[in-house]
Amino acid sequence: MVKPKVMIRGIYTTALTKLLSDRGFLITEPSVTTVKRFGFRRIYGRDVLVVDRPDRQGVKVEGVAEHVESVVQVLVDTLPDVIVRESFPVRPIMVGVGRVNLHPGYLSFDIEFPYGSKRYLDMVRGEVTATIEGHHQLKIIDSDRVDAYESMLNLNPGMLEDISAAAKKELIYDRLTSGGRVSIQHVKPDGSVINLGDAEIQCFEGGTLTLKRMILGCGSTYDGLNVPKSSGDYALTFAEEGSCILRHAYYSCEGVLKGEFYNINTPIEFYPDKIRYVDLEVDVVRRPNGDLHVIDVERLDEAVSLGYVSSRLSNEAKTIASRLYIQLSKC
Repeated sequence: MVKPKVMIRGIYTTALTKLLSDRGFLITEPSVTTVKRFGFRRIYGRDVLVVDRPDRQGVKVEGVAEHVESVVQVLVDTLPDVIVRESFPVRPIMVGVGRVNLHPGYLSFDIEFPYGSKRYLDMVRGEVTATIEGHHQLKIIDSDRVDAYESMLNLNPGMLEDISAAAKKELIYDRLTSGGRVSIQHVKPDGSVINLGDAEIQCFEGGTLTLKRMILGCGSTYDGLNVPKSSGDYALTFAEEGSCILRHAYYSCEGVLKGEFYNINTPIEFYPDKIRYVDLEVDVVRRPNGDLHVIDVERLDEAVSLGYVSSRLSNEAKTIASRLYIQLSKC
């Protein structure tokens, strides 16, 4: 069987090169750095191209259909919370039932690497070269500073924890100060990004951000709570780094609690100017009378049927929602 040739470029190159080459893929047109790290001989031609997305929150995988699918399957099988979206190129034509491609035999996928996938790729990269904890996330923020910290790590390999903590403090934590503002990037499985609004940092303690934001849309209702929005309403959002649960508590202008909404998502990532996660659709809500409900399970099932979310990740989300429901019912 001919081994697929894969060309990889971007901040995930070393980790994906290790992941795919270990599984028999040929890495074609490797960069000078990749040749140095892996000792590959230079080969040309490619079946699959893997490049960073513009926001570097994942990659684009495109090329010969059967080989693209085999690359994507490795990512789905290996990464804990990867999100997969088939891309529709410019001027597509139909080449089969339910499939749209640029030309027969061509496929393109948009692959999102949430928190857990980035951490897994950090670990894989660390098997090849000096890698600080949170490497891929921090590369999105400031690539040069990450390189500087990893040069330090290369000289002091026993200081991984201290150097990683210093990097994260400089690039993220020192910028999350009380009174500052961050956005909440609520990413849907299909790739659409909903900005929940500009939020003021109330405090940052113990890995948890407490955020306050004013609610717009007076006269409409809160999804899942069936409670009307009123002028002056505000929300307190409690975001714990790495948590799969994001809690929103909604209040009237008088400070009366109108309901709580617990979003189930991929683990929350902190950035200097935002928090980010992929929404896994299912939620737990507590209405003003105290009634608890698990809602929108069917939306998660739809995301699985469309191929965005793996069955494994879906089952994990449902388990988290069920456990949360039981926990809250005892409060």
